[in-house]
Amino acid sequence: MNAGFVNAAEMLAVPKAARLARARVTGQLCVWCGKTPEMGIGPRLSVIDGVLQRWLPRACQSCASREAARVYGIHIRTCPRCSHRDYCPDSRALHALAQPCR
Repeated sequence: MNAGFVNAAEMLAVPKAARLARARVTGQLCVWCGKTPEMGIGPRLSVIDGVLQRWLPRACQSCASREAARVYGIHIRTCPRCSHRDYCPDSRALHALAQPCR
């Protein structure tokens, strides 16, 4: 995959929309902590109120960085393309997004 097509924020798992307050689903609040969001993390599809809906979660930088660090840790242990000298575009994007939290 071309590294230019990788969006680390879209690789982050988010809580189930059906369990979130409306303000978190609509992007008015961070999807994880409920603080003021600073970045979009990509469109998602979820069943909300019994209907499949597209929603646009947002996140504060600290939550997005923390989640990216968590996903990066899982990724580099399980990705067959990543080695100690060469990392795939997904891992490089996740690492870059995780940097503010380190």
